Amino acid sequence: MIRWQTLTALGVFFALGCAPEHLTRQELYDPANCVDCHESHVDQWQMSMHAYAADDPVFLAMNRRGQEETNGELGDFCVQCHAPLAVRLGEVEDGLELEDPNFPEYLKGVNCAFCHLAEHADEDSNNPIELAQGRAMRGPIADPFKSPAHPSTYEPMLDRDQRESSQLCGSCHDIVLENGVHLEQTFLEWRETVFADDATLTTCGNCHMRADDVAGPIADISGVPARIAHDHRMPGVDVAITPWPGAEEYEAAVQSFLENTVRAELCVTGEPPGWRVTLGLENVSAGHSFPSGASHDRRVWAEIKAYSGDDVIWESGVVPEGTAATDVITDPGEGVLLRDVVRDAAGEKVHMFWDVEQGPERNVLNGIRVFGLEEVRAFPFVGPAFTEPDRVELRVFERPIGLDVLEDLIESGHLDPSFLAAMPTFELTGSRLTWNGPQLGTCVTTDGQAQD
Repeated sequence: MIRWQTLTALGVFFALGCAPEHLTRQELYDPANCVDCHESHVDQWQMSMHAYAADDPVFLAMNRRGQEETNGELGDFCVQCHAPLAVRLGEVEDGLELEDPNFPEYLKGVNCAFCHLAEHADEDSNNPIELAQGRAMRGPIADPFKSPAHPSTYEPMLDRDQRESSQLCGSCHDIVLENGVHLEQTFLEWRETVFADDATLTTCGNCHMRADDVAGPIADISGVPARIAHDHRMPGVDVAITPWPGAEEYEAAVQSFLENTVRAELCVTGEPPGWRVTLGLENVSAGHSFPSGASHDRRVWAEIKAYSGDDVIWESGVVPEGTAATDVITDPGEGVLLRDVVRDAAGEKVHMFWDVEQGPERNVLNGIRVFGLEEVRAFPFVGPAFTEPDRVELRVFERPIGLDVLEDLIESGHLDPSFLAAMPTFELTGSRLTWNGPQLGTCVTTDGQAQD
């Protein structure tokens, strides 16, 4: 699975059966020099969107278009999060350098060194993370083993059980534009939920870096004590749309991560002369809003079909494969479509963030703010008159990036059309429901509690 083809200095030492005394700071920048001691961690990281961040064709297309349309004023705004170490080392100015086939592979994405050298962040957005000097690699272990490759030290920002660790993640996942528009709000969303309360603290890493069930060695060096390792794939919602190490395994992890995020309730009641379907959706497991992150790019929708026998007598939110959800659900009255809407100075809806002057207009499911106080969003639909359904089915879907966004990039000539078909659609299978009557005025829920 390792992408790097060269045999590193560290690999040579281990091939000879002896551990190197030191790696230079420059050598520590390269994940290939982590492999011999931390192979499983590097394998997992290579599957991740952190490793993919500077290779993602959608990012590259957006950055290239943004540089063109702003006459270069965009600068390093995108690449400061997509290849932060390269920015800190002065190897990139605007991210266009990443498209050069000779650009150093080890400086792409969010790599081992950028996280494990982090020691401070004094802001909450746009990657303010400061890196420590020296060669000490930071981590969550209070009594680190004395590594022959580099010094090691404890760092709360790398300890997923400490509040500071959420700032390490969150300050890259909150984006504020120069005009003050708070475009991406994941860290702010988390801080408004019960997950950020001291008594119930659940950090980003508690969810996105799940702990192993059994302790074991976390470095392939003789004498290392057993520790609990954490998943370095860090699944969320985005996936690779080009060939990438472990792509199938990673996509399966994302599917598992998403499927029980939303609790659903489906009620079918009388509404003379017809009937009414009311859909309730509640975010029960995401430690922030859902969708989150680039919520102006995300698309979450509900598909509802009502049947009489085998005949569909009414439907909402049925999005054919290869069709943008925004082409089907163009108005709130036409179905449930969760996403943020952003606008330019003239009030027109836009996709590209450098055009954004207004918004975001939020249309998401909030994270849990008070335990025991349900925050259910209700979406009522009036069905057709006279014919009553005997079965109503619900399915909920999410696309990491809407096809309308990709179509915009394709139309401008910045993205290859083949990537349209590569963008997956995930079903939140835990939200699937079927109402079978037998009479109007009843509800079903995904937690199995039928209600009158």
